[in-house]
Amino acid sequence: PPPPPPPAPAEPAQEEALPSKILFAQDLPPECNEMMLAMLFRQHVGYKEVRIPRPGLAFVEFEDEPHATLALKALNGFKLTTTETLKLAYGKS
Repeated sequence: PPPPPPPAPAEPAQEEALPSKILFAQDLPPECNEMMLAMLFRQHVGYKEVRIPRPGLAFVEFEDEPHATLALKALNGFKLTTTETLKLAYGKS
């Protein structure tokens, strides 16, 4: 049998980011816009705003880190479409 592949170099994991009041969403489907995300996140206390610097990427700002953490726990993995799920991590505040 072939030898096992060498371990992959450790990539900086997004999950390792320190908790902050900014959430970072990536790999968003093209039809996902600021209005859709705002409707989703504004149900959570402390929501301030959504920014989409480029398609597929969004930053969601909260009043403070505990509110952002609650939203992250509630919405990470949320089904946006039949095939796409919301991937959230902490952004740099």
